[in-house]
Amino acid sequence: MSEAKGKHVFVSYVHEDAAQVDALCSILEAAQIPYWRDRKSLGPGDAWKAKIRDAIRDGSLVFLACFSENSRAKDKSHMNEELTLAVEEYRKRPPGRTWLIPVRFDGGDVPEWDLGAGRTLSDLNYSDLFGPRYAPEAASLATTIHNVIGEKQLSPAAALEAVEQATSADRADLLKRLTKEMLVDPARRIELDDLVSQEVQRVLAVLTDADRVAATVGGTGNEQVVRYATEAQDLWELTKPFCASLQVAARWGSPDELVPWSNGIRSFVQAATKITGGTTALLEMRHLPGVVSIMAAGLACASNRRWDNLKVLVADTTIRDRHESKPLGLLEATSPHAPFDQQEWTTNTLARSVMSGISFEEAIEGITSNRLTKFYTPAADWMFAILRPIFQDQLPDEDSYAAEFDRAEVILGVLAQDLVNVRLAVGEGRGWGRSRWFGRSTWRHAQHRGNALEDLKHEAEREGAKWGPLRADLFGGERARAESAISEYQEIFERISMNRF
Repeated sequence: MSEAKGKHVFVSYVHEDAAQVDALCSILEAAQIPYWRDRKSLGPGDAWKAKIRDAIRDGSLVFLACFSENSRAKDKSHMNEELTLAVEEYRKRPPGRTWLIPVRFDGGDVPEWDLGAGRTLSDLNYSDLFGPRYAPEAASLATTIHNVIGEKQLSPAAALEAVEQATSADRADLLKRLTKEMLVDPARRIELDDLVSQEVQRVLAVLTDADRVAATVGGTGNEQVVRYATEAQDLWELTKPFCASLQVAARWGSPDELVPWSNGIRSFVQAATKITGGTTALLEMRHLPGVVSIMAAGLACASNRRWDNLKVLVADTTIRDRHESKPLGLLEATSPHAPFDQQEWTTNTLARSVMSGISFEEAIEGITSNRLTKFYTPAADWMFAILRPIFQDQLPDEDSYAAEFDRAEVILGVLAQDLVNVRLAVGEGRGWGRSRWFGRSTWRHAQHRGNALEDLKHEAEREGAKWGPLRADLFGGERARAESAISEYQEIFERISMNRF
């Protein structure tokens, strides 16, 4: 959306950087930001110097000065003339007004142009459009520009949409990087909350779509499995950005900062319990965003020993259940088995596909023909595989990741057992008599690959009242409650493990 007249962004660059500027302008267009660029905004026969001067002085509300090795290598360039005019205009503007924004296409220095009053161009905040930070920097730049020239401010969520649309950037990586930046900056907390809420609404829009769950799934048995597996994968891709942001917040945020993520998890689980008609398998699959988010929170918190955050995100969060007069804890309202009850073929297809790098069609054909084996805990193994990339930076070692995943499974399972114990002790509700949070840690224990539950038990016994979960007021801060929950969960855990041989 180039503009030769009216308010616009003026893009100044050397022509050797045309490819990088093409990408920048694609982002501006996606964000609906008008811009002025010489090769697009000059018509045949135009007096180019006069046109550029007018574009800078009369219509430019933001001036982007793009620097690179190419621009620094030139002693003479049209960009230098444009910068001279830009500096003159900058000096006329009130101090602190955003107008001149340096953009770097590489890691070189911003030139020391004299801006007057002891200031130089390198003193201004600049945007780095290169390397792994390209996407979040581009989103931040689009937000800043729109806030300066737009009649309506561009939200961080809209900026993220624009960058994703204009580049091949992964949305989960974008949101993760933006969360890292915004979480530590109190001035950007409202923006971050809005960004997370936007992701939650994206997921909820699908979970509450009555037409989606009412769809009839026809075809052969294998074709139906592929359809259900595709549905599950789509739900995961939709939830993945939220989980990527959650992984950062759960590790580094404080409990009072986690409200957007806690509300998101609650909303996912609540939506899955809503009564509506439809295909049973698709209705059950509504549990998937909530379960995967709980597992992501558990893994992030347990591996960083952020028991205070686990309490806020999972243990203390409740929903209104249609069968109960009082709120029901998340870990009772859902479980790793809830999205796929009686869907053994679907979960095995999902797990085999992601772990072997084959299509759903190849996976189900291989399983039904006995060329490929089934998994003991396919739903848990699938979650283990799909969450791996999100936790790559936190747990780069495969063995460490597997051990921490086991730890997260058992702490969630023990907390679920504690919720059951508390409810049954006072005679409330129909409740299950046991935790339903069991997964791959059971077969890993059976195959002598570690016993996360025994480790947790020994840790609790060794540290006593100083045990981290108790100090964070999990289990009500009561040692006896924790011991009872661990003991009852262990009894079932051992029984399940024995069946894995």
